[in-house]
Amino acid sequence: MIAHIASDQHRFRLSVASLSAPGARASNEDYLGMIDMGTRGCCLALADGAGGHGNGALAARLTVDAVLEGYRDNPLFAPAGLASLISRAEHTVSAEQPASVSRQHMCATVVLLCIEPTTGRALWAHWGDSRLYCFRADKVHRMTEDHSLVQQLLHAGIYQKDDLRQLPNRSVLSGAIGAHSQVPPTVLGEAIALEAGDAFLLCSDGLWENLQEADMEAALSAADRPDAWLQQMVASVLAAGKPNQDNLSAHALWVTLEDNPT
Repeated sequence: MIAHIASDQHRFRLSVASLSAPGARASNEDYLGMIDMGTRGCCLALADGAGGHGNGALAARLTVDAVLEGYRDNPLFAPAGLASLISRAEHTVSAEQPASVSRQHMCATVVLLCIEPTTGRALWAHWGDSRLYCFRADKVHRMTEDHSLVQQLLHAGIYQKDDLRQLPNRSVLSGAIGAHSQVPPTVLGEAIALEAGDAFLLCSDGLWENLQEADMEAALSAADRPDAWLQQMVASVLAAGKPNQDNLSAHALWVTLEDNPT
């Protein structure tokens, strides 16, 4: 997708690339999608499913489809709007769980990014351990905080290590779509203004847990397009040859100056 923001205050070009790979798994239970509604905004969503019997893939697809359908029906650019998209996905997945015994425990993480083109702002939300990174001047500017057991233990002071990648039980979630969890989703409370050079990365844990933030920054500095950035990061993870490499998926959105918008 290539979109434009052209107003008196903003003249940006938005470029989006997406990539998904099964890793070393027999199937891919990640799912991602986007919707571009022109002047009404755009929304990117990514989900990482779990639950066995292939129903993780179903949970992920239901989650992303519910988010994008909800945005299409009501593209409300506000924290309450994003919260309602996650709530819609939660109701959709929960409604399918009683359909069969194999679906009872299906669930999915979710992360979404919405762009409001008129004002040139971004807003995001997530539930689980799929992440959003915001890069400014090729450096990590902000990132989401996982809804996971180890993140809670870090907050409680039981674990002292800052990098979750090396901690046991890192993949145990404290919140996700369909998980009937006590930990609510997180929605950014106030939108951020876009700047030329900003880059956003939405990714499943199959990517970020195998790639340090410094490596993401280095790949970003070396890339000339968002698809090249994603390809470099995924290739780096797969080159490690991890025998149990999880599915890895990502959206990348770049903000660049637009000299002659069309």
